[in-house]
Amino acid sequence: MGLSLIFLFFIMNLQPAAAQHRPALPGYWEGGISLQGTQLSIKTHFNKNEAGFNGTIDIQGVTLPLQEISVTDNDSVFFQFTAGPGLAEFKGSFESDSTISGNYYQNNTHLTFKLKRYEQESDKIIESTQPDLPYNHEDLIIKNDSIDIGGTLTWPKNESTNQLVIMISGSGAQDRDESMQPVSDFKPFAELADSLTVNGIATFRYDDRGVGQSTGNFGNATLNILASDVDAIINNLTNRPNHNFEEIILLGHSQGGVVAGKVAAENEAVDKLILMASTGVSLKEVVRFQVQQAFAPANLDQALIEKEITARENLMQAIADDKNVDEAKEKYQQQFKAVQLAAGADSSRASALAKQQANQLAATFQAPQTQSLLFYNPTDDLKELNIPVLVLFGGKDTQVTVNMNKKPIESALDEAGVPDKIKVFKNANHLFQQAKTGQVQEYGSLPSKFVDGFTSVITQWIKK
Repeated sequence: MGLSLIFLFFIMNLQPAAAQHRPALPGYWEGGISLQGTQLSIKTHFNKNEAGFNGTIDIQGVTLPLQEISVTDNDSVFFQFTAGPGLAEFKGSFESDSTISGNYYQNNTHLTFKLKRYEQESDKIIESTQPDLPYNHEDLIIKNDSIDIGGTLTWPKNESTNQLVIMISGSGAQDRDESMQPVSDFKPFAELADSLTVNGIATFRYDDRGVGQSTGNFGNATLNILASDVDAIINNLTNRPNHNFEEIILLGHSQGGVVAGKVAAENEAVDKLILMASTGVSLKEVVRFQVQQAFAPANLDQALIEKEITARENLMQAIADDKNVDEAKEKYQQQFKAVQLAAGADSSRASALAKQQANQLAATFQAPQTQSLLFYNPTDDLKELNIPVLVLFGGKDTQVTVNMNKKPIESALDEAGVPDKIKVFKNANHLFQQAKTGQVQEYGSLPSKFVDGFTSVITQWIKK
């Protein structure tokens, strides 16, 4: 749903409901945390083997491994993962074999949660037929070597068009609509496709690898692999006998803008580029900003925070260089322990948290996609462009902020010397909804539509 690493720390301690048998933990569970009238989507998956339990948690499309999963004699369940300062925990009970509910705690926050068991098949996207749409649409499977890319092509009914917008979603494996359920009913790419096609512009939006009708593994897909998927789409759609798409426009949202910029710089078939809340700095710099924001409420000494961030970045570099990784992990562990001690944790607890945090970060930074993005500067691609560019920002975006990203992009485009337009929608969030605070937590309480004028700016710029 955007370029945002979700670095939280969860512990679940579930007291069993009174029953004649013990509910089984292994399997798939989904639900949400109630937050200001909205639901923060979570999914968990547990396996059991001879060594015990293992599993994953998925939060808003970001999947992380679980640690220390256990079930005690009194049916309490414990699992955790680390990714930042502080401690969060779930405490609940089995309402039945298929439902777990209870309370979620983090710092001074106390919310409710509920998880329901589901079969893996229910996680698949079911294609929707919409015969009453005022334009043509067709679901396609496009091949990139052995990978299937499932998507939807739309084009006007009563007029021909040679303009095609290919939409590229942000971080986390997302479906072709960029669906926000269960947090919100908003489907940004579906709404954008509808608006553009009604106005005479063809579109193609697609499922990320491992989602819906697309095969493969999104987490293992590097930036180069993600770019190759877009190249395969361009090649397919510019060689279809029933269409004449001579003008190819790439639209990348958030991390999708990094992919779009890379493809636009390297593929001569691309004629225009639209960056929708896209970053102008490396993922390393985004992580630095997010960690600073996460530490801010704790009111800790800034020098201590800076040491933790520096040790974190040294761990990133050690993993990238495949050199002195264990030493970098140990040093990071010491700095994170110091932060926990300053935050009030006792020595034993601080040591345990620091070890888990270091292991979790090492696993995150070693993931192929993360590795390919950590030190990648997206403005290097923008400097190589020779096509028009439209840049869109939300003034209240808290994930890809105007202050951090607008100037680097603007400078890169000036260096390239290409025609460009940069537009900031003052009261829009990362999804370009009319926002109050711009925080992720309020997404579900906002109208499921774009801020006024958003789609018309895109349409007019494409047609100009």
